[in-house]
Amino acid sequence: MRPLGLVAAAVLLLAGAAGGAGSPPQALTLAADGRPQAVIVLPGAPSSSAKEAARILADHLREITGAEFKTVSEEKLPGATVRDGRIVISPDADGTQAFILVGEGRLARDLRATSDGLGPGGILIRTTGNAPALLGPDEKTPSDTAGTRHAVTVFLEDYLGVRYLWPGQSGKVVPKQPTIGLPAIDVRKTPVLGLRWKRLDERLQTGLDRLGYTGPEYEQRRREAEAVRSDSGTWLGWHRLGGTLGFVSGHAFGHMWEKYSKDHPEWFALQKNGSRDLSHLTPQRARLCKSNIALLEQIACDKIEELRAREARGLSRAVSLSPNDGGRATFCTCQECRKLDPPGGRKVELHDDSTGSRKMYEYVSLTDRMVWFWNAIAERVCKVYPDAVLTADGYSVYRAPPIERALHPNIVIRVVVITYASDSTRRAGLEDWDGWAAKVQRVYWRPNLLHAGAKEGTLMVYVHKLAEDFRRLARNRMMGTDFDSCIQHWATHGLNYYVLAKLHWDPDTDVDAVIDDYCRSGFGPAAPEVKRYFAKVEALTNQCAAGETGVTEPYTPEAVAELGGLLDAADRKAAADEAVRGRLAFLRTGLDFTDIQARIYRRLAEAGAGKAVDKAAAGRLLDEKFAMMRGIFAGRHLAVNVGHVCWGEWGRFKALGWKGPGPDAASRTEADEEGRPAEVPAPGDARVGPAGGRPR
Repeated sequence: MRPLGLVAAAVLLLAGAAGGAGSPPQALTLAADGRPQAVIVLPGAPSSSAKEAARILADHLREITGAEFKTVSEEKLPGATVRDGRIVISPDADGTQAFILVGEGRLARDLRATSDGLGPGGILIRTTGNAPALLGPDEKTPSDTAGTRHAVTVFLEDYLGVRYLWPGQSGKVVPKQPTIGLPAIDVRKTPVLGLRWKRLDERLQTGLDRLGYTGPEYEQRRREAEAVRSDSGTWLGWHRLGGTLGFVSGHAFGHMWEKYSKDHPEWFALQKNGSRDLSHLTPQRARLCKSNIALLEQIACDKIEELRAREARGLSRAVSLSPNDGGRATFCTCQECRKLDPPGGRKVELHDDSTGSRKMYEYVSLTDRMVWFWNAIAERVCKVYPDAVLTADGYSVYRAPPIERALHPNIVIRVVVITYASDSTRRAGLEDWDGWAAKVQRVYWRPNLLHAGAKEGTLMVYVHKLAEDFRRLARNRMMGTDFDSCIQHWATHGLNYYVLAKLHWDPDTDVDAVIDDYCRSGFGPAAPEVKRYFAKVEALTNQCAAGETGVTEPYTPEAVAELGGLLDAADRKAAADEAVRGRLAFLRTGLDFTDIQARIYRRLAEAGAGKAVDKAAAGRLLDEKFAMMRGIFAGRHLAVNVGHVCWGEWGRFKALGWKGPGPDAASRTEADEEGRPAEVPAPGDARVGPAGGRPR
């Protein structure tokens, strides 16, 4: 069940060579017929990563073999020493034959298994004599201290076949293997990207209020849904997402209006009505007069103080210069600010709310204005802190690369480009990346592309485009990523999340090999049908992107029937394999939700086109969806993040005359003792309830 990746291929070559030409490698036995043949050994002073990694390894070895593996400190191994490339202990000790070294300690170093030369988050997996070593640099590299944990999860995946397809027990694949023998292994790897990040964004409270659930009820359901039998850490941590480049990012000026508007109203953006009063225009997202020199001086002073405070706390010398996002105020229209905008810049559309009702007007890209502003602050800050790192954004109406100005060398740009809901926007985003990469020394990817289809919660697969673009950007200055956000629609977007995690660890990952492995590992005999299911969804997603249609539009009754037929065929192939059938039921939930959303959005499109719509029938359909969402929340919680859906799309249905569920909609969805809705059938196969076991 090992994937066809570069690491696995390299290990196969090493394993084949270990015993000489034409001879098989000698296996190192960790378990035999369900009995442990090894102990897990921690350093005398283990890192927190090593301690977590040892727990994860011991739990999974138990689940795989049925055997309990002891974890001991190397200082408590009687007389432990290295002789002739093997660990030996006192003769009167137990009959342990192998020692799994987790973390870099004395014995690992004596075996010449060290983290020397590994960068942040790097891993070493090496079999030496009778001791496989799994370790990383951990605290030696403060920007990613989880190297040993990374080594253990790579080991469990690549050599023992464990998979973590999505959070919770139904997403875990742990093959039963009472006997474990290891070939010769020698893997050293430092991830290419120092920052590998995918946020978890749920936008919950408003959605929960609309669904009729409380925050504690959500927390309880989430704990139940994410429970697994073996300690696995978080899903993101398992897949080695994390690290930091020491940057500070985020919108930096939310405090400005409250702090400075009374004494310095001239520091704020001149609106189209001639006023700089932003008190009624979302002041916490205030726009600034970027050309005001006194403002620049004050911001530079503020940033120097911020750096001093960070230095005192032992933190990196980094601050953010990213403008506020959103809000009702428009960008400054004063003559001095307008002089900073090259007239040949890309055309953009700005809004003006200063007169009460929103008006849109055409202007040019504000990027050069922003670059002038950032550079002016950077010049002042870097006179005090020459090594300071200042982060800014290529985003919104300043997404286009600058025309006239290069960026100060201490500035890092987060580029917010690319979506898979529109092919033309994707192409433009790739061109923008190339433009920024030519203008700035340090750049990382901060896309919103995971938000495509997030408010609808419907099926989307775009893994081939994602892999192509990820590889392209990684080869053109990409230092790291900050994806906003994993919405946790695991039954409808889960394959995207999984492939993206693999790309973060290795941008050259073969996406087709990952898909094959995902389907084979998770769905066994039903893998061919599941692979065709995902391929069909990807084709429909591509159709949507090419036509730039709504994300639900491709899911016609015919398309839904075809997808349902593939899952039916997969279910027949699964036969009595309840784990596989449970995963298929999970996917079915996503398809059922997509189907009802497509039916609703067709009616919404008709209403938008001025066609007559039966609003009573539409209301009944929306009530049915509401009941389904409560059923998903209660019974198959991770399939679709219905709280996010209720937050994102609720107001759209006023056009259908729907102001919320009917009086009996919530009462029809009380959960039974297995967590399924009692009176409304659960989406998909209702036989599979929440996973049990220990919280992750």
